[in-house]
Amino acid sequence: MKRIKYYTFLTMVVCLISLIPGCKNQNNFSDNHSELTTENQKVAISEEHSETTEDVDWEEITENGVDETLLLKNIDEKTLTYVAQQLQNLCDEIDVKGRKNKFYWLTGQWYNDVIYSKQFNNVVSLGNKAMKPLFLIIYKSKQAGMYEWVCSKALDKMSGFDFSGENVEHWSNSKEFIKVFSDKILEQKK
Repeated sequence: MKRIKYYTFLTMVVCLISLIPGCKNQNNFSDNHSELTTENQKVAISEEHSETTEDVDWEEITENGVDETLLLKNIDEKTLTYVAQQLQNLCDEIDVKGRKNKFYWLTGQWYNDVIYSKQFNNVVSLGNKAMKPLFLIIYKSKQAGMYEWVCSKALDKMSGFDFSGENVEHWSNSKEFIKVFSDKILEQKK
């Protein structure tokens, strides 16, 4: 009976992820955080963050890679669905703005529209509860578009990791983010 429930849950997660193809605009966007965020905003964001990844047991991330079975087992389906829907709705709104104004993407306004959106902040406010669902979405996605970038940015903000230092690996898309995030988790475990 447990196996049936497990495989049903696994199938639902895979189906949910496959239904979320990402925003139609699949360009890779660089993280303009350093250009658009003032030093005071950076301090406020880090002070506002009360939970870190140290509070989350990342047993799924090992030196040998990600244990997908364990990751799926440790994810709340309702949280995964909520997070995915919130951020997909946000991406859809951003995409519409980009189609209406051809210069929208060049102004950097899209970045502020993401970071200060209700949907993004709803997901971030979930804290540790949303971290593994976000990780799963990014990890399982075959794309590295806007949707995956938004998920990465939310997980980045919740993690409390500083990827802005001089001797720190930076990321500009979700594939790079998964690598630097996993490396940070492994570094914490040592």
